[in-house]
Amino acid sequence: MRYICLLLLVVALGDVGFATPRLRSSAEPAKILESLSNIRQNSFLDWITSILGPEYSDSSVPAKRECASCACGNINTRHRIVGGQETEVHEYPWMAMLMWFGSFYCGASLVNDQYAVTAAHCVNGFYHRLITVRLLEHNRMDSNVKIVDRRVARVFIHPGYSTRTFDSDIALIRFSEPVRLGIDMHPVCLPTPSENYAGQTAVVTGWGALSEGGPVSDTLQEVEVPILTQQECRDSNYGDKITDNMICAGLVDQGGKDSCQGDSGGPMHVLGAGQAYQLAGVVSWGEGCAKPNSPGVYTRVSNFNEWIEENTRDACACSQAEEPAEPVSSTSTSEQPLAESESTTAGGQVTEGPEVEEANKLI
Repeated sequence: MRYICLLLLVVALGDVGFATPRLRSSAEPAKILESLSNIRQNSFLDWITSILGPEYSDSSVPAKRECASCACGNINTRHRIVGGQETEVHEYPWMAMLMWFGSFYCGASLVNDQYAVTAAHCVNGFYHRLITVRLLEHNRMDSNVKIVDRRVARVFIHPGYSTRTFDSDIALIRFSEPVRLGIDMHPVCLPTPSENYAGQTAVVTGWGALSEGGPVSDTLQEVEVPILTQQECRDSNYGDKITDNMICAGLVDQGGKDSCQGDSGGPMHVLGAGQAYQLAGVVSWGEGCAKPNSPGVYTRVSNFNEWIEENTRDACACSQAEEPAEPVSSTSTSEQPLAESESTTAGGQVTEGPEVEEANKLI
């Protein structure tokens, strides 16, 4: 019966294939989505193989877990994309990349031990079991033994997400099993709900292109950009395309600093109380990269705090520290205990945990 259903599904799909976004593209949402089919040609047989593989059991009621106390938002250094610079190794210990058949294509941010936040357009239309989330990466061409890979058990795309306007461009990724939180790897803090961040300086991180139309970076980059008011952003080239669920950052008059292709889904941070970084935005879209009068457009995460918390209740979260943490070495390996095994070798195999629901296979 399983094989018959598979054949019927193949016939129904016809020429519909898999999509991979070009992410923060050289144009606005309509053209970003236009480029989603770049790697479909080599995906179908692998997808068939995954369907014929072992099934997950449904576990709609997660087991009670013991959570150790931990702090979010602390970077692993006190040192301080386009117009940016390379980060320190594991400087942003919540930074994650999404991989499609082993190739990097989007960014994401760890928000607790079981979930990452990314852009909805990075996962919408993807068969989630074929996405891999990689943490503790720095140099994509020289992965170290500390990297942690996780398969995806479920994807939550915000119900308000619009493929036409990129409004509510946010999604949650649930890992097949939790990760161990410690000094090397811990989550970013959720933003303060009442804060609009206008006038503050944000830090955007990603492996995206260093120039518009150029290749993506081998190493994790960071760039500082000023956050604009909603009116300042609407006075740019974007006008009424900017919704209340969006937040803009960039040098409007001269350009020169921005997120770019490949940075989609990654974090825009702002330093909050206790010197902890908050996830103020998720890289969403923009017109070109670092162009004057075309700032980067990000999903305003503070509008989605309740949605994130409601859908991640089965995870162990960390609280925001009230006082600045002391500088720490990124070589420490202190971690909280975890019952399940964890893959920490480059290219290592990951044992999949129970799948809660098969969601968002194809649009």
